This record gives sequence, C-alpha cells and structure tokens, in this order.
Amino acid sequence: MRYREVIEEGDYVLVYVDPRRRKVVRVSKGAKFESDKGFLNLESLVGLPYGSKVKLSTGIEAYVLKPTHADLTLLLERVTQVIYPKDVGLMVVLSGVGPGSRVLEVGVGTGYLTSFLANLVRPDGLVVGYEIRPDYAAKAIKNLRKLGLDRYVVIKVGDARECLEKPDRKFNAVFIDIPDPWNVYPKLSEVVTPSAPILSFLPTVNQVLKALDYIEKYSYAADVRVYEVFLREYEARREALRPRTLSIVHTGYILFFRLITPRPQVEEVPSTSGNSISEVGRTPP
Repeated sequence: MRYREVIEEGDYVLVYVDPRRRKVVRVSKGAKFESDKGFLNLESLVGLPYGSKVKLSTGIEAYVLKPTHADLTLLLERVTQVIYPKDVGLMVVLSGVGPGSRVLEVGVGTGYLTSFLANLVRPDGLVVGYEIRPDYAAKAIKNLRKLGLDRYVVIKVGDARECLEKPDRKFNAVFIDIPDPWNVYPKLSEVVTPSAPILSFLPTVNQVLKALDYIEKYSYAADVRVYEVFLREYEARREALRPRTLSIVHTGYILFFRLITPRPQVEEVPSTSGNSISEVGRTPP
C-alpha cells in the first residue's frame, strides 16, 4: 500500500474528538462525520495533512488521523466472536508471519484475524482460510474487500478436519480457531513446512488439556507453550492516572507448538458433514 501524508478523496481517516468519540470514516463528496459534539464535512479534508486539527460545526476541535489496521477493523461487520487484539498481537509475533508468508487459517469466522494476517503477508504472501459456514465465508470476503485485502486471501468453504487440501506450496504457519483443533493436527504435516509454528486459540482449560494430551500421545510437537494474555489500560490523565474501571480479563488461551515431522500414523477423524469444498472470491494480486 502506498503511504500518503496528505488526505485524498476515497481515503479512510480516523476522526478523533475524545476517547469516546473516535470513528473511522471514508472521505467522499457529501459525506459527514456526525457526533453529539457536532458534525464535520469530510470533503473539506481533501488536501490536509494527516494529523491536522479541525473544527466541528459547534467549534469543538478534533483531529484527523491516519487509521492503523486495528482502527480499520472497526469497519468490519461481525456476526461471530473475534479473537481480541491483545491475543492477535502475541499470536502473530509467535508465528513469525511477514511479507511473503503463506498462512493456513482454520476457522475464519467473519475475517477479523484473517485481515491482520493478510495485512502482514502482502504483497507476495497468501492466507488460505477454511470456514465451514458459507454465510460466514461470504461475510469474511466482503469485510476483506472493504479493506482492500481480499486479493491476498483464499477462503475455502469446507471442514478442514475432513478435507484439508494440499497446497501448491506448503504453509509457513497455521492459526486454528475451532473447538477441537486436535482433529486438524493429524493432517498438518502434509501441508506445512517442517517445524512450522502451529497456534490454536481455545476458550477453556478443558480444551487446552485435551489438545496437550493429543500432541503428547502422538509425540507430535516440540517447543510446546501455553499463554494467557492480560491487558490493563489506564486512564491517560496526569492528574488522575489509574486503571480504567472496566476491563476484559479472560478471553482465551493460546496453545503454541512446532510441528514435528514425519508424524506417526493416527486414526482418521470420522466424517460428520460432507467432504466438498468450494472457494470464495479472491482477486489475484
């Protein structure tokens, strides 16, 4: 993506009034930012440098900032629970994913984590996601298209536990967000590079224990780690610095390991839904 210092028509901007009044909007003719503190004609922003101070219709000051990817995800339509940014951050660091990486994602949902991965692997990488629900897959592609990231993603509608396809080039990392990742583990050595990072996000201790039992039973992993991420945000006021009153405590557990190859033979996962796979829209880069 070409970096610009000056706002152009069609750009997304973050209009920041205060911590409770911040919104990502697209600059276009006739468009407005509206809040209880006043409105702003977005067309008037064209040609201004990012970071400029502007005035709302009431005279109250605001800033027009260049949105980060985390800001842009506020535009995504969500119909499923998403992995929180605090967990996404550690997961992508552990994975080593970067430009040119080929990433497998099992359990796309509506594309929240997918968008972070696609933003990291571009311009030459690819994210291949499996989503069992066609409506979620369609919503994910719509969300990714909104951010201009759909060309770096292929979403396959199907159950990766049953019909994980061999890619033309193996994946460098795997992200799994389904309740039973151990039912995907037996298929991974056929599709990922040796010692690739495998990351599963699991809401409960019971699921973590079951996954650990599986990989120990089949001598399937090395460098096994389990994390829970805590994040405390503070009120950024010099005269009264203190933690925010509300916080998100538990979201889930991150199970990380390196895949050992070749894997031992294990029982195939019994089929529960058909084996068909279809592919949802990707525009080649």
